[in-house]
Amino acid sequence: MEGTTLSFGETKELLEHGNTAGDKPLHEQLVILGFAKAYDVIVREATNKENIIDSSFIKDIHAIMFEDALHVAPQFVSKPIGAYRTDERYIKGVDIKLSLPHMISNDIENLLYRFKSNEMNLQDLAEFHILFERIHPFADGNGRVGRLLMAYQAIQNSIIPPLIKNESRDEYLKAINNKNDLYKFLQASIDKSLELIS
Repeated sequence: MEGTTLSFGETKELLEHGNTAGDKPLHEQLVILGFAKAYDVIVREATNKENIIDSSFIKDIHAIMFEDALHVAPQFVSKPIGAYRTDERYIKGVDIKLSLPHMISNDIENLLYRFKSNEMNLQDLAEFHILFERIHPFADGNGRVGRLLMAYQAIQNSIIPPLIKNESRDEYLKAINNKNDLYKFLQASIDKSLELIS
């Protein structure tokens, strides 16, 4: 979704055939490949219902997503990777206070204590996602990590992971401010996922 200038077709070509988009930044393509690697970890780990999401796992997913881009083009990667941000952040156009850097670790632990990844329904996924995004623990990639965690939680609870398409971005961003709106959006996204596989 965010963080890349590649089209759907270019992304598909990269992931399915390994062909890079010659006129697009290499670091973006490496992050896409990193996202795919992180998604593979999500699917593999989530199939074991005893694997509960913890803060180390969240940091590992973030690191996996950005590690190749960091090695090849470190000047284009927001740091640190695999660790919480150390500066204050704001989301443009949204009047939401994000966690202060010194509170991130505590806020994440409280969130994980409140929601066990293997005991969630779709409403819980929506609420967790909103709260995670308000913590905004990383310098970059918070939305992508949040959606990866949502896929993990969905798989662990026998829910089809919601497919959030780029053309639904505005609707997603509006829904992320209210758990009931996000629940409805996720349900519609799951319906879209079902259409793809049926």
